Amino acid sequence: MDGRQGRVEKVFRDPVHDFITVSHPVLIALIDTPEFQRLRRLRQLGCAFGTYHGAEHSRFGHSLGAMHVMGKVLARLARAAGLQLDPDLELLAQAAALLHDVGHGPFSHGLERVLTPGVGHEQWTRAVVTGPTSIREVLEGYGPGLAARVAAVLDGELPGELAWVHRLVSSQLDVDRMDYLLRDALFTGAFYGRFDLERLINTLTLVDGQVAFTYKGLPNAEEYILARHYMYWQVYFHKTTRAQDLVLRSLWRRVQELVRQGLHPLDGPWTPPTLRPFLAGEPVALEQYLAVDDHDVMFAIKMWLHHPDPVVADLSARFLHRRLLKPVWRQPPAQPQPQVLEEAARLVRRRGWDPAYYCLLDRTEDVAYDLYVPAGPAGASHPILAVDAHGQLQELSQVSDIIRALARRARTAVNLYVPAEVRDELAQRLKPVAPQGAGR
Repeated sequence: MDGRQGRVEKVFRDPVHDFITVSHPVLIALIDTPEFQRLRRLRQLGCAFGTYHGAEHSRFGHSLGAMHVMGKVLARLARAAGLQLDPDLELLAQAAALLHDVGHGPFSHGLERVLTPGVGHEQWTRAVVTGPTSIREVLEGYGPGLAARVAAVLDGELPGELAWVHRLVSSQLDVDRMDYLLRDALFTGAFYGRFDLERLINTLTLVDGQVAFTYKGLPNAEEYILARHYMYWQVYFHKTTRAQDLVLRSLWRRVQELVRQGLHPLDGPWTPPTLRPFLAGEPVALEQYLAVDDHDVMFAIKMWLHHPDPVVADLSARFLHRRLLKPVWRQPPAQPQPQVLEEAARLVRRRGWDPAYYCLLDRTEDVAYDLYVPAGPAGASHPILAVDAHGQLQELSQVSDIIRALARRARTAVNLYVPAEVRDELAQRLKPVAPQGAGR
């Protein structure tokens, strides 16, 4: 409590931003809701804790950080572009940044669209913001229609003159990435993911309703893009993390298959009640979705260690004890030929494993993080803009040789994951026919 102003503040000691001070009563109330507190029980990097032992940080801390960075960016734009910040617009932007990840499920991207097929965390976030939740009550209690306006920011449905607010929440240059790159770099120990956030923010401006780097900010833009590039390939696409994701998904598929066959009774001792509607493939209500977090899944896997089905028991042990599947190729091909995959499946089966669960093709392009590409398909993220030497807005790669070279370097990687006991034999057999391609 600030006795002079009668104002309540909450101060969070943050490992990335030092102190995060929250004074708006709506933001404080949002943080205190059960739906937001649930983010403490969701790891930010999903299964990456098995690769980087420090990666135990939560989506709670990241969401606070995104809100904090949004406040700093808004203050910068107000100074640099003479932007008159309406207090309600400032609250709207910070609330959207705070709540942008509130719809994530257990193990984040590791089980996304697996727990609820066809429905990603973005749709669940909208449901949390606009549905029968404490978050909606807080927003509507401040002003009718505020929940719908926050959802509009998250969905990119604001009027054209305010589109930049959405892009600060979700685009190639947004407060989400500004926080998670630094946070993930810190907790994984990946120094190449770090960049000068304060300098980056202080080289932003607003031109014709679009956030852009000033010309003197080009080195900071390059540093930011390079940090993203290396984090994707050294952390988010790390082969061990990908293996742990694959084992988790394979295990989930196996249990679901047993449920369909009637061999895994959901009212039996093997599955926590909170997970039963997901495994049964039933429509999941918002209340049921919000009742699950990382702990429910980990408890289930510990129970499944003793499951009578040998595949479920083995995959559970592999996940918990880090006896993961191994990638076949040290340098992955761009795309394995069908005969390669058929030969791999035959060998895995001959050695006693069901290839449906133990011979798994992984494509890094399926990961829910996208590399910076200036020209993409319709609906791709808004490009990063910079002011050139003549004061004109340009797409970043048009004014930076470094980014232009990086953007032209397409990198894809596909790998095949199998039990360690068969990996070396399979690699030797497939060596003559495995196509060579870009990737790592």
